[in-house]
Amino acid sequence: MTTQDNIHDIKLPQSSDWVVRVKENAYNNMAQYGHCTQSILAAFMEEFGIKDSLLFRSAGAMQGGLLLSLTCGVHMASMMVLGLMMGREKLEQGHDGYIPIVMPAQELMNRINSRLGGHSCLELSGVDFTDMSQAMAFVGSEEYEKCLVRVRDGAEETALFLKELEEKGELFRAKA
Repeated sequence: MTTQDNIHDIKLPQSSDWVVRVKENAYNNMAQYGHCTQSILAAFMEEFGIKDSLLFRSAGAMQGGLLLSLTCGVHMASMMVLGLMMGREKLEQGHDGYIPIVMPAQELMNRINSRLGGHSCLELSGVDFTDMSQAMAFVGSEEYEKCLVRVRDGAEETALFLKELEEKGELFRAKA
């Protein structure tokens, strides 16, 4: 792992075990600190050598399905990581800037949905995160343990997908 001097120049690690490190770090982050989205994002940021507190903070309200039991935070973290790799850098790039990420994003969402069994935090966890008593009871429960595994699996699926895109020469960002 090397520190990225410029977030615009993110490259996938060359080591053969980076996917394992990402999935285990995501799992450990979630087990120790909670927050599915930030746990995955932090694991990738560490692996990519990114030290940007604003990027990390941007995922702050995405746990618990946006705190409303909606889209699972694993999915949101995966999209953020894909965006780091392929997202447009400037709004002014218009359609040409975001078109390259559309098909990969759809494919990654399909893979994560298949692996986790869906995309709804409520359906996956059974918790209505708008009910604080349910949310508090969730931590430490058997269902919470399943979310730890979902975080690990989602991080792994995202890393494998990025690796596959790179191997096919399809991991690129539109020119600014």
